[in-house]
Amino acid sequence: MAQTNGYSSYTGWKRFKHRVGRIVLPNNPSSSSVPFAEYLKWIRYTRFTPSYPHSIDIQTKSGCNARCTFCGVGREVNKVYGVMSDELFKKIIDEVMDYPFLLRLDPYLLNDPLVDKKMPERLEYIARKKGKRHWPKVRITTNAGLLTEQMAYGLLHSEALDEINFSFHSIIPEVYEKMMAPLKYDRVMGNILRFKEMWDKYPGKKPKLSVWTVKTKPVIENLKNERRYWRKLGFAFKARKLDNRADIQIENLDLADREFVRVPFCVIPFWRAWIMWNGDMIMCCVDQERTNVLGNCQNRSIKEIWNDSRYQELRRRWRTRQLDGLLCNECKGT
Repeated sequence: MAQTNGYSSYTGWKRFKHRVGRIVLPNNPSSSSVPFAEYLKWIRYTRFTPSYPHSIDIQTKSGCNARCTFCGVGREVNKVYGVMSDELFKKIIDEVMDYPFLLRLDPYLLNDPLVDKKMPERLEYIARKKGKRHWPKVRITTNAGLLTEQMAYGLLHSEALDEINFSFHSIIPEVYEKMMAPLKYDRVMGNILRFKEMWDKYPGKKPKLSVWTVKTKPVIENLKNERRYWRKLGFAFKARKLDNRADIQIENLDLADREFVRVPFCVIPFWRAWIMWNGDMIMCCVDQERTNVLGNCQNRSIKEIWNDSRYQELRRRWRTRQLDGLLCNECKGT
């Protein structure tokens, strides 16, 4: 009986910690390295929403070379495939580089950035327009499957990147290849280690290198070893909570170690913008089905779309929690 009571107390304590954790450490698509900062963002940006976005993600080419188990990219029904024209890309960069408080610029969205073979050229253009300014920080996140030596050279010599995050889900080969099919462990690991060697020798501006993983059950079981392995190689390491990307199929995979619950709030519509290759501005990186296109910046400015009625209505609905009919209503974290 004592053991039963002890077990009951232990599980009760875990449930209590989980409930508290959902409040103190909220999970949503905008989660920062310190999740409590999301509350501070909510207070700041919902009350003083800027007249232009402070963070912008740009899809320069659609598609991804991987089909990660917990990601819906590549499985969309309402997908439009294509490549952003040089003219549109330059129009966007020319505009946003005039934003005095643009904090971050990510030239990828719902894709692997390296599917765009012109990525080094695009980064060079960003570097020229940015000049010697400290902001915005420029970063990419890649699975490194397309990180050839030529691409690696181009990324480093563009002198544009402040951060490169490698998406790598398990240092156990069989787990990795199941989670990130059809990528092959040995080849991708070789790409990353070769890049690190080039990075070590490069005399110019060096981006921060990090490895990102998602906390699925297999990763959680080996998390200490994962962290130790990458840090020993000189990479920062970050394990993010699993969210369902507003997709019930991902939720049903039984990869999470906790229940999925709807995100309590989302700051994304108040400070981040997301631009598809054709100029469509969507709600966020979860909206891979393009359920809510807020405007198109081919012939309009981002700032104009950011301030028009569609965006204003989306923000109003989040402030008042009137989310019925929105994809947001199905967006859940653990």
